[in-house]
Amino acid sequence: METELVISRSGFPPLSARGCMQELIPLAMGQFRRTVNGDLVFLGTNGKKYKTTISCEDKAVVATDGLEVGMVVDVNCIQRLWQRCTGGKAILERSPAPGSIHVIDEHHNALPIICFDGQELTLASDQPCFVSYRPILTMRIIRYILKTDEWGIKTGWQMELEEV
Repeated sequence: METELVISRSGFPPLSARGCMQELIPLAMGQFRRTVNGDLVFLGTNGKKYKTTISCEDKAVVATDGLEVGMVVDVNCIQRLWQRCTGGKAILERSPAPGSIHVIDEHHNALPIICFDGQELTLASDQPCFVSYRPILTMRIIRYILKTDEWGIKTGWQMELEEV
């Protein structure tokens, strides 16, 4: 396997997805404004959505058959999310990619997961810890770019997406 990245409705031909980079950026769900006193306030809703840029330079590009700008795809991210957990239970913000959940205590020791149901974890310890996982995000393709360096015998691709 060349990458942990998965984009539904697409595929990665051999030598097309080694060393991928992913930026995961929270989207503002509103606007910032200044009051008459100069204080900065946020006028928006609670919640978190992400936009992402995935890029790779390799010997081939991502399979684009069936991919269209505006299409909705599921992305098993390579970027990990972290959450602080106390009390032996954690509810993940997003669904995790299979096999991607890791739990460590404040001393970097791995902690076992007793039960996992959907997005809820029950841990073997009540001590404070951190949960890490690669999220699965349902996203819309904003654009993608394919590029080739003919003389350098290199190709690359970039895809921009936003969570629906």
